[in-house]
Formats: sequence, C-alpha cells, structure tokens
Amino acid sequence: MKNFIILFLLLPVLALGQVKKIGSPNIINYPKVVYKAGTQNWNCAQDPDGFMYFANNYGLLRFDGLEWKLFHVSPTSPVRSLCIDQEGTIFVGLDNDFGIFDPYAAGGPIFKSLLHKLPPDIQSADVIWKVYNTHYGIVFQSFSFIFVLKDGEINVIRPQKAFHYSFYVNKRLFIHEPGIGLFELTNGFVNKVAGTEDLKDKEILSIISFYENHLLIGTARNGWYEFRQGILAKWDVPVSHQVEKDIMFCATTLEGNNLAIGTILNGVIIANSDGTIIQHLNSNNGLQNNTILGLHNDKSGNLWLGLDNGIDYIELNSPLTYISGAEGISTGYCCAIFKGILYLGTNRGLFAKPFDASSRDESSKFKLIRGTEGQVWSLKELNNQLVCGHNFGIFVIDEYDAHLINDKLGTFTFISLKEDSSYFIAGNYSGLSVFRKVGKQLKYKCKIKGFAEASRFIVEDENGNFWVSDGTKGVFKVELNEELDSVLNVKLYGKQHGLPTAYQNILLTINKSWYISAIDGLYVYNSLTDRFEKDKNINMFFDLDGQMKNIKQDEDGNYWYIEGKGASVSRRNDDGTYTKITSPFMQLQNKLVRNWEFLYVHGNENVFIATENGFAHYSSRIVSSYNQSFKSFITQVDVPYLDTVFYANFEKNTVNLPFRKNELRFKFAAPFYQNPEQVEFSYYIDNYSESWSSWTRDNYRDLSNLHENKYVFRVKARNSFGIESEEASFTFIIDPPWHRSTLAYFFYVLLLISIGLIVLWVIQKRFEISKQMEQKKHQEYLLKKEREHEQKSILAEKEIIRLRNEKLKDEKLYLDKELVNQTLHNVNKNKFLMKINQELKLVSDDTKDGAVKTKMVILRKRINKEIDNHQQKEIFDSHFEAVHSDFFDRLKEQFPQLSPKDIRLCAYIKMNLSTKEIAPMLNISERGVEINRYRLRKKLGLSRDINLSTFLLNL
Repeated sequence: MKNFIILFLLLPVLALGQVKKIGSPNIINYPKVVYKAGTQNWNCAQDPDGFMYFANNYGLLRFDGLEWKLFHVSPTSPVRSLCIDQEGTIFVGLDNDFGIFDPYAAGGPIFKSLLHKLPPDIQSADVIWKVYNTHYGIVFQSFSFIFVLKDGEINVIRPQKAFHYSFYVNKRLFIHEPGIGLFELTNGFVNKVAGTEDLKDKEILSIISFYENHLLIGTARNGWYEFRQGILAKWDVPVSHQVEKDIMFCATTLEGNNLAIGTILNGVIIANSDGTIIQHLNSNNGLQNNTILGLHNDKSGNLWLGLDNGIDYIELNSPLTYISGAEGISTGYCCAIFKGILYLGTNRGLFAKPFDASSRDESSKFKLIRGTEGQVWSLKELNNQLVCGHNFGIFVIDEYDAHLINDKLGTFTFISLKEDSSYFIAGNYSGLSVFRKVGKQLKYKCKIKGFAEASRFIVEDENGNFWVSDGTKGVFKVELNEELDSVLNVKLYGKQHGLPTAYQNILLTINKSWYISAIDGLYVYNSLTDRFEKDKNINMFFDLDGQMKNIKQDEDGNYWYIEGKGASVSRRNDDGTYTKITSPFMQLQNKLVRNWEFLYVHGNENVFIATENGFAHYSSRIVSSYNQSFKSFITQVDVPYLDTVFYANFEKNTVNLPFRKNELRFKFAAPFYQNPEQVEFSYYIDNYSESWSSWTRDNYRDLSNLHENKYVFRVKARNSFGIESEEASFTFIIDPPWHRSTLAYFFYVLLLISIGLIVLWVIQKRFEISKQMEQKKHQEYLLKKEREHEQKSILAEKEIIRLRNEKLKDEKLYLDKELVNQTLHNVNKNKFLMKINQELKLVSDDTKDGAVKTKMVILRKRINKEIDNHQQKEIFDSHFEAVHSDFFDRLKEQFPQLSPKDIRLCAYIKMNLSTKEIAPMLNISERGVEINRYRLRKKLGLSRDINLSTFLLNL
C-alpha cells in the first residue's frame, strides 16, 4: 500500500514529462521573414525572466512571445554560441571574439569584449562554438582554446592538437580532441577519461546523462554509446540506428527522462531513456527545415529548435497533439476507432490507420479508403458494423474497404430504432430513409414518403416519434407509420413553441435524454404543453459559454463537449461532483470547423476533436500545469520628442521628462509561448487612470499631453489559460513647464510678496489718500459752503449790480432822454433865437435910429452867441460820452475812415433822432441829412437790407 501511494503521488510528476505518441505536437514556425535576421540559428537559451535568445548569423535575437528584436553584436561576425547565468547575464561567442552582452544598458544594448583579458601570446581566439555556465566559471570553447572566466580573470586551457567540442554534464566538463581522446576538466587540469579510447576517432557531438555515473555519448555517424562505470558500449536501440542514417548534430535531455536529438538530414527525433522513438518531426510533419543546429528545453518543458533556416517551437508538454495535413489529412468532420483501426472522415474522403495508444509505428501511414473520395459526414457503429454517411450515400466499412449500399441519397447521419436495432433511420439531404440489417448485410429498404427536409440531426423519443433538424428551419416532429415507409404527421416547432429562434437548433442526447441545444442554452420538450422549455438544472450543471455543439460521455462519467468556439470537459470527482475544465483546449479556439463541430471519445484517455486542418487528439494521461506563474515586462519606453529610449530593467527608479510635447510609447511583453497570440494585457497609470484598462492584445500603449505629476505605468498580462502575470511598472515624472516650475514658483512667491507689499503700500497710500480725501471733502464742504455763501453774496451783489445796472440803464435812458430833450430844446431855442435874430435884423434894417441899431447889433451878437453850434456840440459830446463812453471807441476802432461829422451823425442816429431833428443839430437841411446818411452807409459797408439805426444800436 505504501508503494502504491508513492506511485500514485509520483504519477502526475511522471506524466508531466511524457511525450505523446499519437499525432504530432503543436509546432509554431518562425521563418526568417518573421524574425527578420539571418537564416542560421546556432544556439538557443532562456533568461531567468523567460525571454528566449538565439545565436543568429546577424546577431543576437530576442523573442518575448509577441515581438522579435535583433541586437547587432558585431559588424563582421555572427553569434555562434551563448549561455545565460542565473542572474541573467548573457555570454556570447563570436568569430575570434567573446564577451558579455548587456541588452539593458542605460545607453542602449552593448557588447563588452573580453579579449583584452587574454595573455599577449594569444593572437586569435578562433571561433567560439560553445559557452557554458559551470561551477568552474563561464567556459568559452573554440577549436584552439578553452577560456574559463572566473572572478574577472581568464584561465586558458590549451589542446595537445586541437579541440573539437566540449560538453557540460552533471557538473562535469568533458572535452574531445579528435585522434587523442575524451578528456575531463578536474581541478583546473585536463585528464583523459579512461575507457573511452574507442571514441578518439569518432565525431562526438553530444554527451547527456539521465542519472549519476551514466553517460550517453552521441556521435555524428556512429550512433550512440553508453558509458557506465568505466565501461563503454554501443547503445543498441532504435534511436541509435536512426541517427546513424540521419547524422546527429546536437541533443538535449527533456523532462521525464526523454531525449531530443537534432539531426542534419531528418529533423528532430524524440526518444525515451530506453532508446525507443516517440516522435520524429521533420519538414514532412511541421518543421521548416530538416537541419537542426541548436536545441533548448524551456522552463515549461517545451522545445525550441535553432534551424539552418528558421526557428521552430514544439509544444511537447501538452496533452494536445494534431493529426493534420502533414499526414495527408484535411478538414476533419468525424472519426471512429473500430476493431483496432482509427478512421478519420474528412472533406477529401475516409482515411484509416492502425490505432494502438500504447505504441507508435512509424512505418504506418494513413491510407485513403478507395471509393470514399469526397465529403464524409459521419461514422457510427451499428450492429457491430461501421457505417459511413457520405456525400455519395452510405458505405459499410470493412477494415480498409468501403461497400456502398446506397448511391442515390447523400446522407448526414443515422440512428438505430429503439424497438428493433436491426432497423436504422438515415438522415439524408432531402428527407429520411430506412435501412435494415439482414444477416450480416446491411440493406436499403426505402425512402420515407411525405418528408423531404434536410435531416442532419435525428433523435427518437420514448413514444417512437422522430425529431429532425438541419439547423436552419426549426425542429420537425415526424410520426411514421408501422411499415416505416411514409409519414403520418409532421409538425414544425419554432419561436412560437418556446425556442429562441428557428435556426441553429441542434439535437443532442445526454444521459439517454434528448435536448434541443439552442443559441441560449439547452431546451427540453414538454409533452403536456407541446412546447420547449429551458432546462435550468442542466444549463446550470454545464455552465455553458456559448451554444453547445456536441457532447460525449466517457467510461468514467466525464462529459466532453464543444461550446461556443472551444471545447471543455466536466470531470467527475470522487464525491460525485463535477469540475469544468477548459484550459487544455484554449489552443483550439478558432480552429474548429464552424457549424460542424465534432468530438469523439475512446475509452477514458483518448479524445479526438475535428479541426479545420484535421484532428486534435487529447490524452488525459498527459498532465500539464496551466497555472504556471509568469511575468510581465515593460521592454521599452520611447520618448520621440527627446529621441530617447528607456529599456527594460532600466536602473533609475524614476525618470524625469519635460512637459513640452510629452509623448511616450510603452512597449510591454509577457514571455509565455503557449498560444502567444492569445496573451492579453491590461494597464493602469497612477494619478491618471480610474481603473485597470480592459484586456487587449495590443502590446503597446501611447500617452501624450500629460499634466505635470508623478506617474507609475503598471501592466499585467493574462495568458490563454486565464492566469494573470506579475505586474511590471515604470515610474516617471512629467516636469512642469517653465511657468509652473519650482524656480517659477519661487519667483511667483517673490512676486506675490512684492505685490503684497505693493498692495499694503497702496492700501496705506489709499488710506492716506482717503484720509486726505476726507479732509479735502471736508475742506471742499467748507469751501462749498463758503462758495455757496459767496455765491449768495455774489447773487446778492449781482442783484445789486442788476438793480444798479437797471438803475443805470434807467438813468441812461433818462440821460438819453434828457440829452435828446436838451438837444431838442437847444434846437428849438436856436430856432427861436434865430427867428428873433432875423426879426431884430428886420427891425434894425427898418429903424433909422443909430442907438437902436447899435443896441440891436449888440442884442443880435448876444443871440448869435447863444446859438453857437460849437458850444452845443461840445455839450452834446460831453453828455453823449458820459452815457455812451465806449460807443465812439468801438466806432473808431471798426471804422477808422469815419470823419468827426460822420461820428456825430452816428451818435444822433443811435439816439433815434429823426432826419428833421438832426438837420438843425448839424445846421444843414433835411436833404443834407439824407445825403449824409447815404454816404455813412457806404462808409460802413451796409447793404440795403440792413437798417442803419438797428446796426448802430447793436454796435
């Protein structure tokens, strides 16, 4: 019991390293046009982070699962060899050079040659074909020297003649010198390995070991040798005989004590520790090239091939393998295992091959069964016979022969009757037909009348009714007569009967019960209501992700089914519960034949699934871990404006970037190589994102126009199995623009302080001004009051002046009136005196008395003296100037051409004297006054329409 428990616990571990024998593993080809470098790839290695590196003719290639990157190590030499230590340091060998390559240097990838550490007598290092990370140090091996790098110093090991290749196995370094023998490096000395003398002339290309004190030594053309406990013997096994023909070039051990051998002529051979060939992969079944230059078993147990032209990835550690076009198989539609033969139905016909799950016969190939060329729809075992539904009709298959029993009806499928299994109903392109087994022969009976619909799916219910569908029109319920030759009743069920649609309705049988698989789940027929109803229990049990297309149950009660775009299995646990598993089948997404999905279960270990390129085979014996942890990496950060690139593992914790035109492109990767096209990424940016982004298959993210702040760009990945990676991050700071920089803020603070001081000063000044304004307002108020008082005084004064002026005006009018009156008085007086004077003259002339005459003369003189015009003029002028003092000034200033007589006339006119009154004043006639007025108008330049009196009054 103890041994059984130990074996049970070890079984998953042993299964993890098994290599399948049925079908070929998934192979991904990476040709030169994809990785864009040289054709030859000499070596492969994987760093601690999971990145794959390849020694290529053009340099060092790196692959992250999505993108290839070529590092140019030397302008003249290809990279011949490489190894990576536990810290991730990359050591490379070139033609006449070797050293350390750092892809993550701050200034960009750089190669650091170690030639300067060699002794002066070594002029050429030769081609470095091998590099190993050993407990002795890093070993670089060429045909001329072995260089051991340790603690920064190089120890040189020289050959007796010339080295061929070296091998590091079980912490032992072996070196082969052609013609001399096999040596081992021990404590710094090269010692010959006793018992291997027969190998001195053999071309040793590989030494491996499955356990301590046991070596397998591979030669190019002489096969394999076994060296155990000091005894050398030929390893007489199938794989040794095979490599003698194919010429071995390299080899490596695989998990589970298996061996991978790269050949020159015929691809890669995978064998177990007993030397039995498990797989032989070449250009006929998936490889790009038959010459294998390098092998590497990665952390996931899968195999990388460096080819003479290209790179290939072989997914060994997977329960899925493929039977495809490499074996002549095209699009798969159905399959069956019957009497030890595997039959595959394709669009090109029915192929057959002996099936033995426990062995692999390399000589057996799939054969096309003659007569079945064309579309094969179904294969079913009926009454111990294998029946094939075909485009041409129905065939009965007898090993590798096909017998056509009906050539008129293209047939999709068939079922046996429940009551009589010797009868079966076939679903044809245009209806149903009946066949019967008579003895050992299958005979065509008839075509059922009354139903002519395409019949791709058929089930028989408990009442003997047949339910038929082709997936496009709904579901037909067909009731047959007892003779099975005609239809009694047909009813079509669609949306009006509970189904979600009239199309895509598939008839499935689960646990002897039949269901309709519609686009939104499984439906069951309710005979009481004559409707279809969704079965909550079975839908909950399967937890479908899309429509169920096909389902099978194996011997252990596990359910295998196709849903949506992929396959799943509900495994039965020991307690009777079920666990749904989808991870192993993620690789099949988008590879199944749409609308013709098919799977076949044989026993409890073999599941066949039809694909667009043949068939996938799933073995439950192969246990693969789908929850392996992996990492995400930010491989590169491009800053176009600065023409700067930051690489992964950049040493600085934080990068400062200018605000101006800040644009960044983050490139990221997650080295996961199983279904790499299905790896998805999600990212989050501290101080920018509200939540993690939705999953996307883009492996880059562009950012631009970021505000100044500290940011952390985070990214994680999710592989095809739903496992999320560790998070990667890159911290950077967007510096503020100059007007928001620290120095600017310092100046802003100074400016604010200055402004504050200015504001305080202004406030103080405003306070002082306000105070002054208040004082001024008070003063103005006082002044205003004073002015008001003054104005009142002035008004009073003006009133007094007005009154005075009015008085003066009145006085003036009075004086003018007095002047006029006095003048008129003088005129009248002069007239009177002149009249008296004339009368006195008459009297004097009439008298003879001399005394009288004398007295008359004296009297006349006195009268003439009284009527003196000059005196009158002076009196008038003095009175007129007293009243109109400025009139003469203005008149003389404006009209200097006026004579005194004109001025006097103007004064008389201004006084509003008439011509008759003016004439005596001027001592002229009235006619003379008119003439003088006319002359005055001319001197004043007055037109006829201007009144002379008005003009002078306004002057």
